Amino acid sequence: MATRATDSGTGRPRPRRTHGGRDRRAQILEAAAAVFIRDGFVRGSVDAIAAEANVAKQTLYNHFGDRDTLVAEVVANAMDPLAQQFDTLVRETIAAHNGTDLPAQFRDFGRRWVRLMLAGETASLRWRILADAPLEQSLRTALRGVDQDAGLRSVAEQLVLLDRAGVLAVPDPEAAARQLRALLVGEAQLESALGQVALDDAVIDAVVDRGIGMFMRAYGR
Repeated sequence: MATRATDSGTGRPRPRRTHGGRDRRAQILEAAAAVFIRDGFVRGSVDAIAAEANVAKQTLYNHFGDRDTLVAEVVANAMDPLAQQFDTLVRETIAAHNGTDLPAQFRDFGRRWVRLMLAGETASLRWRILADAPLEQSLRTALRGVDQDAGLRSVAEQLVLLDRAGVLAVPDPEAAARQLRALLVGEAQLESALGQVALDDAVIDAVVDRGIGMFMRAYGR
């Protein structure tokens, strides 16, 4: 039987969530996201999610069938909306380059990429998904249903064009795109403690300036 969720500091039961007339499925998804952010995907159990949602465990199974299906829907809700936003971001920054100040355009791209990953209530959940994926099979399976590499392909395509134009020297555009993600998103992930710590503009600018500086030193002509 599901037990009441407790406050980690006092050990006392936390006040039950009230969801009014909201859809029960959405209620469970919200509770699952909260549990996974707090406990991680490895430790986040169906019992804890049911307690967080204030529903019977069987109710959860009635809506989702099993934990893996629930994880897949949590991941889709967190990750899918990023794809279209990222495509717009690429078009408005590095794809719109005019060759006059490429580092500045990449810094603009970097700042917007980092802010996109940090924005919204699901930022902490996205970081947790990416951090826990190597440890949790259901996460890896769910992520295969999300085209995570679409954004990187967009970046790689622009790097190919910049290489052909002679403004960058990029022998392996796909590897360079992954390296750029590590320099920007990976560093922001560390600075923000998986989205738990808000980053101000000065910190984001510092992360982006370092990352783009290293990228340009590696691939600039």
